[in-house]
This record gives sequence, structure tokens and C-alpha cells, in this order.
Amino acid sequence: MSAHDKPFDTGRPRPIVTSLDTMRHRIDHEAFDAVVLGLDVVVTDLGYGDVRSLPGAVAWIDRVRQEGKRIGVIAGDERASTALDLAGLSDRVDVVVTGWNAERRLKHALEELGVAPERAMVMGVDPQDIQAARAADVELAIGVARGEATPERLRRSGAVAVVADAQELLGITSG
Repeated sequence: MSAHDKPFDTGRPRPIVTSLDTMRHRIDHEAFDAVVLGLDVVVTDLGYGDVRSLPGAVAWIDRVRQEGKRIGVIAGDERASTALDLAGLSDRVDVVVTGWNAERRLKHALEELGVAPERAMVMGVDPQDIQAARAADVELAIGVARGEATPERLRRSGAVAVVADAQELLGITSG
């Protein structure tokens, strides 16, 4: 592999440690048994009933499912199952829980998945989902900065890290 294959790699360590650098050492696949995802982490609504899956989220789901992890999706919108169907993701999800109260829907998802909060990972674009995870004693709450909330707002809500897409987790986890 030549230097042209990695144009941004100078071979020197970066002077600033990013949250992704920190996460490389913190996420261990043995530390969780299930992942609860906010609907907006896995699909995007293009309008007029055109719902698409997000490729990075699909790759992440596929990886953790191969490891035997269970997958839950939470949403405030009652049409979450329909969105997952339209996006072609229904067969990858074990549980879908909807409702307007973030804490209740997360608690219900954890119960349906049969996982204790300390053995779960939660990923959300909504600060309420992150706050609900922290209130439920989920230590591994990841913010996904693809919604209206800024990365800083997700961090202040309790996210241990913020990523732009679930795909970022593919290269920074150990398992």
C-alpha cells in the first residue's frame, strides 16, 4: 500500500484525542447483549412515503446480529413498524416499541428484549432517548448527530460519545 492509498495518513499521532479515539478503547462487544436504536438512527424519510434504510445502520445491525445480539427500535411515532417494513428492515429487528414517553418506551424495549440496562447499548438522535437511557442506568448511550440536536446537546444529554452515523461504530469496536 502506497502513500497515495492513504492521503490523510501522515504516520504521526494526532495531537488532539477525539471521542472516536476514546471509544476505540471503551466499546467491547462482550459488554452488551442488545442494542436499542431510535428509528431515525436506522431510516430516513425522504417524504411522500419514501422511507429508506441508512446503509451504515444496516451494516452495524448486521454485525451485531451475527454476534447474537438482539435489536430493538424505539420511536414516538406509531408508524415505526411501517417505516421499517418500507425500508426493508423488519427482519433485522426483534422488537419495536412506540409511545410518546421516552423513558417508558425504552424500559418496555429493554423488557421485551430481556436485557438488563447495564447490558444494553442505546443509540439515538433525540436527546430525550439519550436522557432516558441514562435515567435507566444504560451506561453505553451513543448520540447520533443526524437529527436536529447538535453533538454538544447530545453530549449534555448524557451521550458517552457522538457519531455521525452508526457505520462509524464498525471500525471502533472490539469483539
